Amino acid sequence: MLKHFKVDVSRHQLVVDVEFYQMNLASVVEIARTAEPDAFVEDGVFLPSWTKFAANPVRAKGFFTNMLQAVFEGKGNDNSLNVDDQTGRKAKEGMKVAMMFLPGSVLRSEKQDNLKEIVSIAEQALKGFSIVPVYGEEMSNANAEQKVKEAVEKAEKTGQHVLILSAGMAQRSFSIPQITELYLAYDTGDNGATIQKMSRTLTPHKVGKIGRVISLSFDPNRDDKFDAMMIETAQNYKKNHGIRDLKQALRDVLRTVDIFKCQADGAVKIEIDEYLEQALARKSIDRVIGKIAPVNELTAAEVSALASGNVDVFRAARKEAAARGKTRLNLVKKKSGANKTDASEKELKLAREMIVTISQNIDIIKFYGGSTIEEAFALMDADGTSIQDDVTEQFGVPYTMVKELVLSNFINRDLLDLKFA
Repeated sequence: MLKHFKVDVSRHQLVVDVEFYQMNLASVVEIARTAEPDAFVEDGVFLPSWTKFAANPVRAKGFFTNMLQAVFEGKGNDNSLNVDDQTGRKAKEGMKVAMMFLPGSVLRSEKQDNLKEIVSIAEQALKGFSIVPVYGEEMSNANAEQKVKEAVEKAEKTGQHVLILSAGMAQRSFSIPQITELYLAYDTGDNGATIQKMSRTLTPHKVGKIGRVISLSFDPNRDDKFDAMMIETAQNYKKNHGIRDLKQALRDVLRTVDIFKCQADGAVKIEIDEYLEQALARKSIDRVIGKIAPVNELTAAEVSALASGNVDVFRAARKEAAARGKTRLNLVKKKSGANKTDASEKELKLAREMIVTISQNIDIIKFYGGSTIEEAFALMDADGTSIQDDVTEQFGVPYTMVKELVLSNFINRDLLDLKFA
């Protein structure tokens, strides 16, 4: 039947290429350290973060102003923040439509008008831009797309660029074809949500469109927003193509992706092995392992046992859940909502920290020998309690708990093997 249909080449040409940029905000942070010493202070320590900015944007007004003007107008004498130079964008390309995702805590804070303050600061900082906020009583997920399209059309008539600001809305089912730059201005977040946000710049528009995703980072050494997406893509690629080695799958994926580091003399593409080395060095794999571990699908008793390192209680609770028929885990997965457990947020956080601790120290298991994790545990089992006690002491987690979580695949084995190789 397919021979009766023609391939529409023009549609293929509209597929949007994507580029990723890591942008280091160190220079504007240093200005804030002197000009606004109280902007990012916690317990007497100057430690900047997007979450702190969202909590009190007026206090960090100078930082945000300097950042916006450096990125969009090239001010501040730091070319690594001049996005047009870093991406090679020319003035002849005409109107720019950019979108920036801020921390969701902007709207969840006690001061519900914080996003209004951020919008006001942006309007004062960028005179050539129309600032379009995606929030408010007059806007919902249902009508946000239409209202923003109207704002973009209006700005085009007046000769202005557009900066769309969102704190969570419009991360899906929101297609504005003119968006060519997508800024991630938050510290961390759910992997799936981050991928959805990145997709806002991939709506086809004109032939040759490039969607550019820029991570605005206070500490690039800990910025894992791109890592989570690359790893998830590599896992899917590995599964769909029958590849046994995740590291090889990740290399294959990275060959098709352009990731740049913004520098004073222009953006530099990060090579595959360099990226892998950096991801491991900044503990990105460990944080991703912690994020994707299915702790939300456990009962409160299981989460508590995991958080406290009580392997006997954890194992017993898991068996009890399974004995209720078709396992409670499968039933819980059908429920809607991100948090499917009745455990407290504190317990969930501790449980994930336990997972991250094990991942961070997996090289200790590797040290004891074996070409695979299974072989390593077999060797340690055969050596008796002394070596197991040593593992417990170094991990700060009972040896039996480490073994249970790893060999049961509760901790993602693909990612652990990536570190173990």
